[in-house]
This record gives sequence, structure tokens and C-alpha cells, in this order.
Amino acid sequence: MYKNMKIMSELALVVFLVFQLLIAQNYNVNTPQITGGQQSSSSDNYNLSSNTATQSADASSSGSLSFSPGIMGVTKGLYALPPVVSVFIADTIYRDGMPIRAQGILTDLNGIASADLHLQLGGSQEPIIIPMTALNDSIYEVSIADSLVTIKNFRAFIRGDDNMAYTGESDWLTPSVKYGENELTTMIDNSIYPAGIPSERWRMLSFPGRQDNPSIAKPKQEGHVFYVWDLDDSTWVVPDSIYTGQAYWFKHIYENPVPFSSDSGMAIPLDPYIIELKTGWNMVGSPFAFPVEVSADPNEVSALYFFGDSTNRDGWSLQEYRMDPWAGYAVYTELDSATIELLPFPIQDQENSTNRIAGEGWTIALSAESERYIDKSMLIGRHRNAKDVKDGMDIPLLPSVSKGLSVALSLDNDARFNYSSDIRSTDEQNGVWSLSVCSSSDPGPVEFSAVANGLIPPEISVAVLDIQTRKIYQDVLVNPFTIDDRLKLGYELKFVAGDPAYVESMLLEILSQIPSEFALGQNYPNPFNPITRLDYLLPRRSDVSIRVYNMLGQEIITLLRQEQPYGKYSVSWNGLDKYGKQVASGVYFTELKSRNIRRVTKMLLLK
Repeated sequence: MYKNMKIMSELALVVFLVFQLLIAQNYNVNTPQITGGQQSSSSDNYNLSSNTATQSADASSSGSLSFSPGIMGVTKGLYALPPVVSVFIADTIYRDGMPIRAQGILTDLNGIASADLHLQLGGSQEPIIIPMTALNDSIYEVSIADSLVTIKNFRAFIRGDDNMAYTGESDWLTPSVKYGENELTTMIDNSIYPAGIPSERWRMLSFPGRQDNPSIAKPKQEGHVFYVWDLDDSTWVVPDSIYTGQAYWFKHIYENPVPFSSDSGMAIPLDPYIIELKTGWNMVGSPFAFPVEVSADPNEVSALYFFGDSTNRDGWSLQEYRMDPWAGYAVYTELDSATIELLPFPIQDQENSTNRIAGEGWTIALSAESERYIDKSMLIGRHRNAKDVKDGMDIPLLPSVSKGLSVALSLDNDARFNYSSDIRSTDEQNGVWSLSVCSSSDPGPVEFSAVANGLIPPEISVAVLDIQTRKIYQDVLVNPFTIDDRLKLGYELKFVAGDPAYVESMLLEILSQIPSEFALGQNYPNPFNPITRLDYLLPRRSDVSIRVYNMLGQEIITLLRQEQPYGKYSVSWNGLDKYGKQVASGVYFTELKSRNIRRVTKMLLLK
């Protein structure tokens, strides 16, 4: 009898301890509510501002119970549980010079030995650790200095240690920080435009935060202008409002650089930020006031492109997957919908699109630089997933308000130079890429350099042929070269890569196909009726017109007016004028004109 009573007593004690532990661990027990306000409160009366501190047995892995057979086994396992931790901070922080209070609930049967708040500022790598003060057995409090709460925002979690050296952590909690008027400016750390946007320069910018007043002020006089790229109509439009994650083109004519400062607004929570993309070129920007990494699927989304550089030159540059505050970027996708994810805190082993070729192929980035302009957007190469015909790795030419200097590729070696990237299959190593360098003005001497991304096979040789001068530049990966000629109408280069024997033979073959001069051949047949043909030669890329005149010098018809690369061409005339009427028999003249070049032949029409 005594032995049975002893066993029953021990069981009752075990059951009692189990229930006490369940209560202590917040299972089926409502804890007090916690305020995130600025004023202190007693431990007997708390008001919830953001979350409740209730938790069920299946709501958290740290607080869940695993019931093994036997009451004694359960009891032993309960003592080994880490603390259950919750953190409470106001959803929105209004900066008023006062410390911000954070509170937490920590429960553990073993008792809490210590609690710390781990606070990480936007753009920082390591958190700041602040010890917390116990208000009672489970409520802990800490003050966050107002000076730590800026437009960069912060996130925090609580770590608690119990008396058995077990550690428990809460989830990260990030509020939104309300900043004041003119607090967010381009003069902040890491701004891409710390001195403002220079005069007479197109630049893309974004606003690192959510604006209380997103409307764009219209200029009282013609001194500045905003543009956005309309994907639906493929054109530039003047926007009315600022949207988070959107980039805007801006230009002004004022004497001094224009800095930006925003009205009051919100520093968004430090959570991954998703930007939805549409088919084509998207102009995007970061909502964070510090540099962030960008995560994207390189098979769906292009690399980022930035306009301008530190020397205030105009032009596009290929960027790594990173965004700086106040900067705007261009990114391309062929999909109906795709996304990029902005990461306020870095992720290890993040893949970079500019290096995605490594191990799968190689690329060469070509840079063109003059005193005022740059173009560092062109990319050629090979990839095991690419095709020799157009595919998702072939990126169209970037849309630009400024046309100062542009390097463009032709996918089919025709007159349409409208791509900035041409990546081909690794099934073949030998190849020729056709480039056109053009400018809306005379940029002066342009220096070209090439940088390899990924491992180029050692047997691959790289050379460039200047079509205009017929000059060959060898080993361009280590030897930059300069073009000192007018580029307004286009300047053709042939980029040849492959084994040395192929490169040498292909350069000679291309040279043999380049006419030595402009020429307009005699029409044949001559005399003719009703149709005749004329052959003509272009030694370089040219803006060509071919017209027919009568004996009085009156224009009869324009047979051709377009830009064409070098080569041999022909055009026909059927004896009709520009109105479609048959002309009379007689002598006519055909004129070929390009820049300052003019060639004329005489024809005889007999009926």
C-alpha cells in the first residue's frame, strides 16, 4: 500500500511539473500584452502595439513539444528546451528625439539568465548588441537611441539564455521609420549623386524611400524635365508621380548641379523587396538608402545597366547585381513577367550575372570611351545554353535619351545594328561579330578596350579589323586601340575570335571583300527598255542615296536612301518617275551620294 501511494505521489508530482512547464512556456496561456511606445509602463499593465505574445504548441519549432513514450522522458526533455522568445517594436517609428523602446517576452522553466537585443542597421554587416533589463520573470526591455534610427532603418531580434546555457532567439522584426522633410537627400552616404546631377546631362535616378507626397512638380520654366520609359508604347513620357522601385530620367539646364531632397516619407522595412518586370527594358531603382545586392535568375533577366560614370560622361555601363541609393538602372527580360529581388542584407554565394559564364563559356566586354562619352554595355561570347540564332542571351540595344556614343551589334551581319549583346553556342569556337560605333556628334578620339569574363580557352585568339582604315588590331584583350575618326554615320569593326589559323584567314577574307573606294557602275543594259540595273560599291558603312535626274537637272525619282554597311550592291530602275508614271525616251543621270562623296553615270532610255 505504501509503495503504491509513493508511486502515485511521484506521478502526481510529474504531472504537476508538466503543467507548470506548459504554463511557463506559454502553451494555452495568454501572456501580457506589450507596448512599443516611448513611455515606461508597469509590469502589471501592458498594451499591445504590434503583436500578441500568445503561442500554441504547434506555432513554433522552438516551443513545440515532442512527446516520447513515458512521462519521465517527457519531463526530462522539457528541461532541455531553449527559451521561447518574442520581440515587440512599434510597426512605425516616429523620430522625435526620444529613445525607442523595445520589449520582449522570454519564458523558460530553467529561468532566464540574460537577454540581449541584436540591432542591425541598414547597410551594416554586424548587429549592435544591447543588454536588456528584466521588468519581471518574463518581460524584458531596452531603449534604442534615436541616433541609431535613420533613413537607413533597422531590424532587430532578441536572444535569450537560460540557466542551463540553452539559447533561444526571436524572429527578426523590422519596422518602418518615418523620416522628416529634407532628411532624405542625395548627399547621404553611398549616394550615386552626392553633389547633385550635373548640368546638361541626362541621368537616371530613383528615390530611396516611400514618399508622403509622390507628385512631381512641373517646372515653372523650361529648365528641367522628367521622363519615364513607357514599355507598352516603347516611348518616353513625362510622369506625374514618383513610384517606389521606379527609375526616372532627369535633365536640367541650370548652371550648378541639382541636388535632390524629398519631402517627409517612410524608410521601408528591411525585408527583401520585389520588383515586378514586364517584357522589354525596365527602368528600376532601389527603395533603400544604402547599397543592396540584387538577386535574379540570369536565364530570365539581364544584368543591370547604369547610365553615366564618376567623371560625368554620358553612356551605358554593364553593372554587377548591386543597386546604389538614388541611382536608376535598366534591366531586360523577354518574359511576360519576371522579378528581381533586392536584398537589404547580403546572401552568401550570390550568383552574379556578369560571372554566370564562368564554367559554362566565356564573354568579352568591350568598352568605348571618349572625353565626354562612354559605352560599356557591349557583350559578346559563348555559352553552353546559348544558340547561334537569337535567344534570351541576345540583349537588344538599350533605349537612351542621349545618343552620344553607342556600340551596337548585328546578329545577322546585316545593316540592322540593334543589339548590345550577342552570346552564341559553345558548339563552335570560331566566329565573327559585326560592330557599329556611332555618335550623334563628333566625340573625338575613342579608345577601345576589352575584358574577358570567364575562362577563355588558351587556343582562342582575338583580333579586331577596322573596316574604314583596313587596320588590324591583334590581342585586343591586352592591347587597347584608338579610333580617331568621325563616327556620326557609323563606324564598322569586325571582332574575330577563334583559333589563330582561323583568325588569320578570316581577317584576310574580310579584307578582300572590302571595296577600295566608292563607285557607281555603268547601268546595263544601256540603252535600256523597260528596266536597267546599276551596281555600286561602298568601302565603309555609309548613309547612301541614289537618285535619277533628267537633262534639266530635275529629280525624277529616288531609288535608294538608307544606311548600308560596306560591300557590293545593286539597284534597278524601271523607267517610272516618283508618281509611278512612265518617263519619256532620252538621256538620264544616276547620282550616288554619301557624305561628301558623289558619283554620276549617264543612261539612255529608248522606247
